[in-house]
Parts: sequence; structure tokens; C-alpha cells
Amino acid sequence: MAQVADGPDVLQQGLGWLFRMRGVLDPAQAIPGLGASLSEAMALQELRARGQATQSQLGDFLGLEKSTVSRLVEAMSGKGWVVKERDPANRRFAQVRLTEAGERVAAELAATMRARHERILAALTPAERDAVAVGLAALGRAMAAELGPSHVDGTQS
Repeated sequence: MAQVADGPDVLQQGLGWLFRMRGVLDPAQAIPGLGASLSEAMALQELRARGQATQSQLGDFLGLEKSTVSRLVEAMSGKGWVVKERDPANRRFAQVRLTEAGERVAAELAATMRARHERILAALTPAERDAVAVGLAALGRAMAAELGPSHVDGTQS
């Protein structure tokens, strides 16, 4: 990594470098070999955890606009990973849930990411791992405070 600046620039440079190294900006690198963008991977993991969600709930969790979530769900549906069904309790809403194929992809994504994170953490000393844990918690807390309380748990007010 290049020399990191002091002050506010340290955050911009550090996060930018991490995003590039993680492949966040390139869907082909985000989850190599699995054919999933980072948004798809995050949506699959959220659906795996919830069982199902409305597109609005997915948008709130991912921080995406309604139209973007709609395109995301359509893309995942086209890959056979999700189905969208009208909510019987309120026909105005559609529930999105994983298909069997989506469950398999979500499980594979989780295992792939866990293994990748284990390799990355294994390259750090115990002191560095502790520092990363403390630093990420502090950064997350500060960013959540900047965004407001509705972003802490992924819900919007």
C-alpha cells in the first residue's frame, strides 16, 4: 500500500485501497469464480439469514434505491437463485426467497468468504488481529453515528 496521509485523508485513502484490494468495484473480482456481484452476494446472505424479505427490506439492508433492488432481484431470479411471490397478507408486497439453487450458492459464498477471511487473518500477528478488530468496531460505530441510528441495524425510518 502507498504512503497513507494524515487526518481525514487517511480514511479516504485507506478505504479506497481496501475496496480496490477486495475487488468491491469489479463484480468479476468481488466473489471470484462464483458469478455473483457483491450486491448479489450480500442479498443472498441476507435472504439466507431471514428466510425471505420484501424488496424494500433488501433495499434498506443493502442501502440501495428501489429501482436498483428491483434490477438486482430480477438478475438473481434470472440466475435461478430467488423467486418473488406476492405476500398473502398484503398483496401489494412481494416476498423474495431463495430457491434450492440460491441456497446452494449462498452456502458456497459463505464458505468461500469464510475461508478467504481466515487466510487473510492468518497472515496477521495476534496483535494485528486485535488492532483490526478494535479499529473496525470503532470505525463502524463512528460511521453509524454519522449516518444516524436507523442505519445501525439496517432499518430505515
